[in-house]
Amino acid sequence: MWVVEAGDSVLAGNYSFVKTRVDPPLGWLVFSRPERLNAFNTSMMREVLAALDELEGDEGVRFVAITGEGKAFSAGIDLGELAEAGSPEEAERLFSTLAMVVERILGLRKPVIMAVNGHAIGGGAELLWAGDIVVAVRSARISWPESLWNLAPPFLPTLGPFVLGPARAAYLALTAEPITAEEAYRMGLVSLLVDEPGQLEDAVKRVAEKIMASPPAAVESIVGMLRAGKRGWHTQLGVAELKRLSKDTTALQAAKSFRDTKRPPDYKSLWRTGKK
Repeated sequence: MWVVEAGDSVLAGNYSFVKTRVDPPLGWLVFSRPERLNAFNTSMMREVLAALDELEGDEGVRFVAITGEGKAFSAGIDLGELAEAGSPEEAERLFSTLAMVVERILGLRKPVIMAVNGHAIGGGAELLWAGDIVVAVRSARISWPESLWNLAPPFLPTLGPFVLGPARAAYLALTAEPITAEEAYRMGLVSLLVDEPGQLEDAVKRVAEKIMASPPAAVESIVGMLRAGKRGWHTQLGVAELKRLSKDTTALQAAKSFRDTKRPPDYKSLWRTGKK
């Protein structure tokens, strides 16, 4: 369990990087940093935590839907902020805040529907594991490039083998190769596909209506069991490894390299010398 430190609170509704909207029975949380492909900086993630609290406390909200504004769902951790981190400890805190977001989503008492409007990269792709249902536009691409920054995706190697299969999860985690939303659908990560981003909201509403054919007690029980399978050693191991790697200055150097050259470093010399 992760705790937001004193002074990190955000007033409900007082947001700069997210938007909330209630359209009963749905409560929408929209990542609203489109100029950065909705990449997560620390301030944005704190706002996400506050917005989730707001939506959970609204009695008119029976489902939480999460989506992005613009062309991307989320590009994951903001590599610009990671590059500016003055120490590995600051980098670790950045990833710890993202871990809090995942934990908070898994702790919601309401079903969570991820509405993937565009590319989901790194931490953006990792958030999909926290959703109960994932609706995605066909043109979206999903990728886990963390290894290129000397990091490891916390959930693809731990939850992925049970959803995608061990061989596919290993390949995606080790190669950082992207997949299409259609491939993710065939693998079992995506629940439903739509052709255009403008169709996402209606698709999410239809999913909510289908769920409401069952009584709330049964839905709550099913959601609780689904979440229990995601909150055990899987998340603990994945987050522990991510935090361990974030303490290595290589991650900071890789982020700075990408900021300056728009590509990750060349690690071939490390393989030739046997260094890590």
